[in-house]
Amino acid sequence: MSSVEELTSGVRAAIEQACALAREPLSDDVRRHAAHVVADTVGVSIAGGRTAEMTRLRGADDELGGPPPAGGSTVLAAGAELASAEHAAFHNATAGGFLELDEGTRPTGHPGMHLVPAALAVAEATHRSGAALLGAVVAGYEVSSRLLAVFRLRPPTHPHGHLAGIGGAVAVALLLDEDPLAAAAIAATTPVVPVWNACYVGATARNTAMGLAAQTAVRSIRLLRAGFTGSIESIPALFGGLTGQPVDDAALREPVEHARPRILRNYFKRHSACALTHGAIDAVLSLPAVPVTDIESVEIHTVGNNLKLDRQPAPNDLSARFSLPYAVAAALTHRASTVETFDYDPDVAGLAAKVAVSAKPEFDRRWPDHAPTEVVVRTSAGTLSAVVDDPRGHHHDPLSSDELRAKFVGLVGGAQVDETALWQRILALPNVDDCSEVLRPLRAVSPV
Repeated sequence: MSSVEELTSGVRAAIEQACALAREPLSDDVRRHAAHVVADTVGVSIAGGRTAEMTRLRGADDELGGPPPAGGSTVLAAGAELASAEHAAFHNATAGGFLELDEGTRPTGHPGMHLVPAALAVAEATHRSGAALLGAVVAGYEVSSRLLAVFRLRPPTHPHGHLAGIGGAVAVALLLDEDPLAAAAIAATTPVVPVWNACYVGATARNTAMGLAAQTAVRSIRLLRAGFTGSIESIPALFGGLTGQPVDDAALREPVEHARPRILRNYFKRHSACALTHGAIDAVLSLPAVPVTDIESVEIHTVGNNLKLDRQPAPNDLSARFSLPYAVAAALTHRASTVETFDYDPDVAGLAAKVAVSAKPEFDRRWPDHAPTEVVVRTSAGTLSAVVDDPRGHHHDPLSSDELRAKFVGLVGGAQVDETALWQRILALPNVDDCSEVLRPLRAVSPV
């Protein structure tokens, strides 16, 4: 096993290599995909921002003081006022956690929602170009994805709030012409380290883990300019010892693929539930519909990594989204996948009690490159089964631009915004001179 010193050296090398991506022109394919990551993240945040908690948070004015003063960054809610980059990053990344629709990488984390809100807020406030924003996002994603591949988190540590946020600090530093390594060191020194238990019980404060990481990414530059210093050694010490272990040291030093950076190996979500449920949901939706009253039992055979969701839900929406039996029961009941499909319903929970989950050794041998899942539904009329190698939306089975646009329109629609125009403005980022104009349609409507 590598020492802390060797891992620290590797982390430094990974950050330096990733930054090379931002210093050279990106290919059209990479820029287009990065713009899709930005658009998807914005759409998910706007939809999450309509939840009751986020709506009340925007209007908070109590004995602790009112909302932050106006600034130059957009809070992703129709008609919301501009805010400081730190506040916008926190709000937008936190909102992005509510519906479990944010993109991700395997194994396993969600770089986009940690770093895009931070980089976008800074690019807006400082009038950076769209090309600069996309370059910073690609470089930050490279750092986050490599760190998440190197360190296997030890249960019950959850992947939000820490390693992906370090990539956010790198992205912000690149936009502001500051030292990415120094900014990453500051972000690494003060991580948020949540646990899965909060998801299981439905503690919505866990959604702030990504918000705090995005906020820290922005604040790292303020601290850096004030003379604060950080410790890169914090990364291997915490995630290679206390909360995890290194399993793929080579990922730190492998050459950067300019034609195929790690952001191209992400996945986009179609289902409003934890990503570990998506293969099973896809398998169910590929089966013929059967009356719920005819279902006698359901079996899910999957990879061992997904067993952390082998649990029955508490009676709330967040907990339901982190139950593999509930996700399958919801898909069997509704035969559809909308945001509301995975909200808690006692009747669906009753069916979830008939679902058994187990790991299949031959599936585990294919993880994490693939995440095979088999669903077997036993009914009074016979047995149905389906196997999915990877959820639709994974880079092995990617969504088209039209499918991503449809997801965006569905999430943003109802926010009194011309969602098609907003989508087009974000997809045009490669040719945008000033990012402060991109989200203007969202600010030009009445507050909701």
